[in-house]
This record gives sequence, structure tokens and C-alpha cells, in this order.
Amino acid sequence: MARLAAAVFAGLAFVSSAFAAGPWDGTYVYEQGLGKGAGGINLFVTHTLSIDGPQCRLKAEGYQTDTSIRCKATVKGDRLEVSFVSFRDGATLNRFGVKEYSANQPLFTLTHRGGGIATIWQGYNRNPFDTAGSSTFRKL
Repeated sequence: MARLAAAVFAGLAFVSSAFAAGPWDGTYVYEQGLGKGAGGINLFVTHTLSIDGPQCRLKAEGYQTDTSIRCKATVKGDRLEVSFVSFRDGATLNRFGVKEYSANQPLFTLTHRGGGIATIWQGYNRNPFDTAGSSTFRKL
């Protein structure tokens, strides 16, 4: 009986650790400034990254932008590599029929720097005219 109880306890401990939140799990936001538009209105795109273990979603909304990407989050030491899986509908072509990314293409990497997060941009298409200064995500 004691062996059975020990086996059940060990099994429960394994299952609970499998469902434990990873160190990068959560929601991250990057507010990308695009400068001023007509009439002096500030233009921006908000990039929201939601991480749940190895699965993630990347949503970009704002000025002339509405994109949703399914991605893969891979922990590599103290870094998190975010790679393209598909667009929201499961297609690898965007809504205009254009191939922007290849399967498993690294989009960007997040790393802890000081008290914040640094973003190393790779294949993720975004407007290169970022006037917000330091281009990075912050955890909500």
C-alpha cells in the first residue's frame, strides 16, 4: 500500500510539473511608434505576444495593420526564441496570398537585460521607422 501511495504521489508531482508555467509564460506588449500622420496624429502599432509553454500568439494591430500569427516559443538558456508557425487561419501565406515567413523561421528573440527585456529582431516584418526609442516588449 505504501508503494502504491508513493507511486501515485510521484505521478501527481510529475503531472503538476508538466503543467507548471514556464519562466516566459505570460503576455508581452510592444508599442511601436510610427511618428506623426496627417493632422499631427501619432501613429502606432501594438504588438501583443501571448506565451503558453511552447505555443504562442503574436497579434499586431494599429495603423494599417491587423495581423495574427501562431508561433512557437523555444527557451534557449536565458533567451526565448519566437518562430513562425502559421497565420491565424493556419495558412503560411498572408491574407493577400504573399509568403512573408518560412516555417520555423525565427521572428525575434527575447532576453532579460538588467531589469527589463531586450528584443533581438530577426525575420519579423515591422515598420523599420520606430520612433519610440528602444524597440522591445514589456511583460504585463
